[in-house]
Amino acid sequence: MPSLKELHEALIYLMNNRYFELSMMGVIIFSAMLIGIDTFELKPVYQDIIFTLDQLITIIFLIEIVARISTYKRPLDFFKDGWNIFDFVIVAVSLIPIEGNDSAVARLLRIFRILRIITIIPELKGIINSLFRSSASIGYVFILIFIVFYIFAIVGTILFEGAPSGLWNDLGTALLTLFQVMTFEGWTDVMYESMEIHPWSWMFYVLFIFLTTFTFLNMIIGIILESLNEEHKEEHKHDETQETVLLKEIIAQNKILSKKVDDLERIVKKDL
Repeated sequence: MPSLKELHEALIYLMNNRYFELSMMGVIIFSAMLIGIDTFELKPVYQDIIFTLDQLITIIFLIEIVARISTYKRPLDFFKDGWNIFDFVIVAVSLIPIEGNDSAVARLLRIFRILRIITIIPELKGIINSLFRSSASIGYVFILIFIVFYIFAIVGTILFEGAPSGLWNDLGTALLTLFQVMTFEGWTDVMYESMEIHPWSWMFYVLFIFLTTFTFLNMIIGIILESLNEEHKEEHKHDETQETVLLKEIIAQNKILSKKVDDLERIVKKDL
């Protein structure tokens, strides 16, 4: 009968096995597909099948999260990793009892299961980590964008007051109009209407688009790309550190084995 240590090592191996991760990814995708199918009008028998499969998936997620917690020597260490907490919350939310399979709340809670795929695919985790890493810089860029929006909105309400479409009647409407211009959604119609009041107003729109769409949004993309590069560099450093630690362990074990071999040779020579 295997010992507890052997079972623990086998569990760790299973949790880190790539095929197991792919299997869990398949379960997550299948769960999302069931939720999508459930949005159609189905016969009661099919709804019962989907409900049963959904309960089975919930049990699988529960067993998997308990197994992952069990791989730690101290269960509380599992919650030191933010991604582990993320997984635990999603699984815990799916366990909330809600009456009726057709409940809108139940569907909303179940759809969040697909977010677990982020923790399985390292590349997705890297993207999310880079977004969090760059959140402060992106926040400052958004402050700049808001300042530009506010200034141009005030200027627009003063210059284009009385426009027939009413797009510049007040500050709130002007901000929405500028957002429409920034996204290029019918912005030429807005510009031509303004040019009927002030023929030179095209400069207003060109300058605004240049500052927001071509400058600040590209700054945000650049910040995110820079964070991604830093994330990849840290991953490479982490991998190199792990390889160094592994090599040191191998060298130390070789030294121990060499010493044991030398001791055995001495014993054999003495016996001879």
